[in-house]
Amino acid sequence: MRTNLGWAVLVSILCFLPLGLVAVVYGLRSRRALGAGDPGGARALGRVARRWVIGTLVVGVLIDAALVAVLALLGAFSS
Repeated sequence: MRTNLGWAVLVSILCFLPLGLVAVVYGLRSRRALGAGDPGGARALGRVARRWVIGTLVVGVLIDAALVAVLALLGAFSS
C-alpha cells in the first residue's frame, strides 16, 4: 500500500514547502493508519496525500516559471 510519504517529502524539499508539509502530514497519518491495521483508512489518507503532492508540484512549477519570467523581463539572463 502506498502512503505517498516519500513523494511528499520530496516535493516539500524541491517545490513548495508550505503545501508540501500538508502532504507530509497526510503521508504520516496514512503510515500510522497502516501500522494500526486500518488499510481502508490508510488508503484514503494516502489518496489525500497524493492530491497534496500533485498540488504542491503544480504550485512549485508555476512559482519557478513565474520567477524565471520575471528575471528574464528584468534582463538577468542577458549579457
